[in-house]
Amino acid sequence: MDKKTRASNGKGHTYKNGNSYRTVIKQKGLVVTASAKSIQESRRLAREKLQEKMNASLAQQMTSEKLRLKEFLFDWLENEHQHNIAHSTYRRYHSLARCFIAPILGDEYLVAINPQKIGEILSQMRSEGQSARSLQQARALLSNCLDHAESLELIQSNPVRKVKNPQVKPKPVSPLTIEEVKRLLETYKGTFMGARLHVALVCGLRQGEALGLTWNDIDLENGLIHLNRQAQRVGRETKFVPLKTVRSQRTVVLAEESVHSLRILRNLQTSHHLVSGSNFENELVFPGSDGSFKSSQEDYRDWQKALKLCGISPRRLHDARHTAATLMYSQGVGIETISRALGHSSSAITSRLYVHSAEEPLRRAAEVVNLLLE
Repeated sequence: MDKKTRASNGKGHTYKNGNSYRTVIKQKGLVVTASAKSIQESRRLAREKLQEKMNASLAQQMTSEKLRLKEFLFDWLENEHQHNIAHSTYRRYHSLARCFIAPILGDEYLVAINPQKIGEILSQMRSEGQSARSLQQARALLSNCLDHAESLELIQSNPVRKVKNPQVKPKPVSPLTIEEVKRLLETYKGTFMGARLHVALVCGLRQGEALGLTWNDIDLENGLIHLNRQAQRVGRETKFVPLKTVRSQRTVVLAEESVHSLRILRNLQTSHHLVSGSNFENELVFPGSDGSFKSSQEDYRDWQKALKLCGISPRRLHDARHTAATLMYSQGVGIETISRALGHSSSAITSRLYVHSAEEPLRRAAEVVNLLLE
């Protein structure tokens, strides 16, 4: 490669590259290259490319200066981001954008958005009684949106990075005791509800995962549940949708009692279908009365009725998932194994959300230390 020929005042430099000459110009953050058979032609082409880039950058800057936040936000959310998130998340984001972000900042020009104005949205939401979690979601929505604007060079940097993320107080975990679990399972043994309780309390499936189960997902011979999708409300209908994360796609190993409860449910459904002549095309494990998806509201009511019948104080249905994790942990099952069983994206989530209140492992640890002191 021959010695480079340098030029001043942002004109770049030209060097021999094989049988041709290449010119590289760097100016105001822009970089262009051009190759030609002569030095003069290489420089001319490079200057033309630079001018085209500068014109395009100027036009984009003028466009962004006139672009309002609400125009960019709703266009990005509906035409791009919607396809990368769950439908329930999209509905939540759209609601936040419509009810809080657009009324406060929607008419601001995109390039004029700054940390102080984003803070105004969060302060307004807080004063109206919105939860810290809602504030987090609004900040996340704006951050993702303005990250996209930054990648398109519509803004120089994302101002959300300078806004502190609101802190959320963790909801108190209220798992059932082993005595309460046994009472529930014994009370509903041999019934339709018995298998549903096993899937919730022993397997720790999310509600959507349980309501989206079909018999094709269950291998009773080997005691396995293969989870690849869930039931979720999309618009006015419930349908199968992908699971929450990649790690949510998993195989759950069933306890022997859980297999037995599912066998009973299968037999009950088979005899019921033969008697009633109902059409259960989806082969859902926990269907509604007509064989279609059971509503989450009806499923929740059944859960509360079961608790009340057994003299157990009301709990969230999600507390059944807490229970499964806490019971496994109390019996010495490792955090990573529990995390895989529950389909968490990381074991840190499992430790933080589900097992921090389990006392049995702590008691065993105290006993071990006590033996050293004797």
